[in-house]
Amino acid sequence: MPDGEKQARDSPFLITDNMKRRTNRIEILLTDEELAGLKSKAASFGSLSFYIRSALKEFSDTNARTRMEALDRMASASRKFSDDLSWAGSNLNQAMKRANELAVTGLLTATFYKEVVLPSINETRRILDNMILTQQDTLNRIIKECLRNGLSE
Repeated sequence: MPDGEKQARDSPFLITDNMKRRTNRIEILLTDEELAGLKSKAASFGSLSFYIRSALKEFSDTNARTRMEALDRMASASRKFSDDLSWAGSNLNQAMKRANELAVTGLLTATFYKEVVLPSINETRRILDNMILTQQDTLNRIIKECLRNGLSE
């Protein structure tokens, strides 16, 4: 079989018996910059038409939107967790450093422990508990959305 025939047979754009011939057209007006950008993005798709059909299919796929929203929620929670953990860790580290300094000199008092060390430990624990609850809530919402939209994978 000549190379051209094999390429045509393997092409994702080849119309087979299972596909309907596309005969309808739409027209849109674009600036030169918009058209250049669209063609650039479509380059890896083989044709501008295939790129636009793929984009429309993905954009109107509610499951894809659900997955993107879930990823966005997880990313947002992750950023918040990172900030909260960094803040709590810094405070806890400072309290522990001061407690160690006082312990070495024999000046660590029960008052310092109750007023500085213990509150830092409790605040860190509260942040960690909140992170766990937020992760559980987010995961439950994602599962609920997936089940509602028929996603099992």
